Amino acid sequence: MYDIAKSASHLDAVLRIDPVTGCVSVLAGGEKALPGYEISLPSNFGVSGLDGNAQCRQGFYYSPVSDTAKAPPLILIAHGGPTSAAYPVFNPQVQFWCHRGFAVAEVNYRGSTGFGRDFRLSLAGCWGEADVDDMSRAADSLVAAGMADKDKVFIQGRSSGGYTALMALSESNRYAAGASLYGVTDPLQLRQATHRFESGYLDWLLGDPSRHGQRWKDRTPRLRATAMNTPVIFFQGGLDKVVVPEQTRDMVEAMRGNGQSPELHWFETEGHGFIQEKSQVRMLEALHTFYLKHSQDPVNPW
Repeated sequence: MYDIAKSASHLDAVLRIDPVTGCVSVLAGGEKALPGYEISLPSNFGVSGLDGNAQCRQGFYYSPVSDTAKAPPLILIAHGGPTSAAYPVFNPQVQFWCHRGFAVAEVNYRGSTGFGRDFRLSLAGCWGEADVDDMSRAADSLVAAGMADKDKVFIQGRSSGGYTALMALSESNRYAAGASLYGVTDPLQLRQATHRFESGYLDWLLGDPSRHGQRWKDRTPRLRATAMNTPVIFFQGGLDKVVVPEQTRDMVEAMRGNGQSPELHWFETEGHGFIQEKSQVRMLEALHTFYLKHSQDPVNPW
């Protein structure tokens, strides 16, 4: 039996497992990540629901690698999916932030997989609401524990995680700034263009639009642009066939029409998820500059 294994401190490895003896051999990979540099390892944290005994939301917290007496700025990350999950495995982009004085928290909000059927189904009809609330509760919990500076909490996400971030920014001014990485800005437009594999998925997340039309409008970030007063940065690929480029363009124009100044970084040759090394570098550098700009007292670059 063969397996691809992941670790918080090592690169991915191909394993051979003998099902009879349980003997495990590493066939390839498994090297120590970032040799010569300290790695921030994930610590588990939990956040209770509103009634105190509801299903517990869970996440992984990564502290800055440099010791500091002050609570650090925090980047709160909403995973994509949205019925997916964050895992405690090595992520070079998380380490990028931890080596630059930021803490990172990846949150498994309601609907995330791996916590049982009831927890996953609790997102049905509640996308843009339950996930947003859980992200906010995670931020509040980490601030209360002294693990984040209350004035320097940033929120970001990719794809559906970008949708969660944008909805959170339209609901509250508690975040210093936010980032949407090819995030969903118009669920109805996505529904009309989505592939057959996910047909009906958006109706599960938001309800049948013919019966819940107002809910769809209320949870469309593009239509909530006037409610967003927090700085936002957008990243979009010109070849994206999932969240088509028009979604991000329309959202940015709606915000500019309201007198806001969102940043838009365009990657003409990228699709849904940036795979080119130069694109990833450009994105991280732009994000770093953006977060420093919107910190009250900027973090010193590494």
